[in-house]
Amino acid sequence: MSVSSTGSYMCFADFEFTCGFNISSAASEVLSAGIIICDDEYHIVEKYYSTARPNKHPVMTKQCRKLTKLTQDEINVSPDSNDVMRDICNILERYGISSVWVWGNFDRPGLLSDIKQHSKLRRPSSSIRRVADCITDIQYDMTKKMQLPQAVNIKELASAFGYVPEEGSFHNAINDAAALYTIHRAVHTTDFRSSEGFIKLREDRIEKLEAVRIAAEKRRLEAAVAIPLSGEEKEYYDRICSEKLESVRKRFIYVRGKAASALLKYPDVNDFILIVFSNNNGVKAIPASKLNPTLRRYSARRIEFSRDGLSELVLGECRRYE
Repeated sequence: MSVSSTGSYMCFADFEFTCGFNISSAASEVLSAGIIICDDEYHIVEKYYSTARPNKHPVMTKQCRKLTKLTQDEINVSPDSNDVMRDICNILERYGISSVWVWGNFDRPGLLSDIKQHSKLRRPSSSIRRVADCITDIQYDMTKKMQLPQAVNIKELASAFGYVPEEGSFHNAINDAAALYTIHRAVHTTDFRSSEGFIKLREDRIEKLEAVRIAAEKRRLEAAVAIPLSGEEKEYYDRICSEKLESVRKRFIYVRGKAASALLKYPDVNDFILIVFSNNNGVKAIPASKLNPTLRRYSARRIEFSRDGLSELVLGECRRYE
């Protein structure tokens, strides 16, 4: 075991869970666990990997076998997940580690679900709880540091940094833990922004994000003009565009799209209500007859309008944002 210059160590981890037919995320159980321990200079000092035998669904589904590449024979002879987590707890204690870094928000809920299955069968789960309490999802902070426009799966990102599993494939707990270690090391010890693989990945992501944005904008605009604009609306829209009032323009398209869609959906209804929610200024247009007590309680504003009053509604709502 090498000794860290500062006495600090990092733990990168991944857990695979049961999945597939008739297994909800709220009933998942641990199938395997892998951790990579390194010092503050990224020297790997210990690796740990083990499969685990589920209690509620010990027979793997077809989807689970395909995803994890684990075999039923491996699972049949595996220890209980609480025993696996006890081993991990001992390793964490040995290195004075209190935080287990993972990629994404799947691992802690999965471990908590496994605890529930153990509790139902009155089986011990204290070690699973200890590991679950150490879980820290670093995906958001890492993608922010890399200035990626949206979350990227660990396979794409690790591959961009040249990571290839020594054995097996991704969705293997030790391989995914090693992938996370690779990403973290590259970001903190290299000029990763100059990496050819990373540059290509980032450009692809930006292009895809822009394509999604343009498509969504097109759909909103189509919804907004599904009912032709009145002369006053057209004059107003032209003005806010020429004055580059982008936030007002977006509000115009958004509000008119919601209201126009409601009018088209309910062609025999004349009286409507536009509900403006207080938490995010989102809107919903519904027939007045469909307003229920829940919406009355939680909406910030309710604006009544008729089929002939679409233009007045849209203009009145948008002028609030100028």
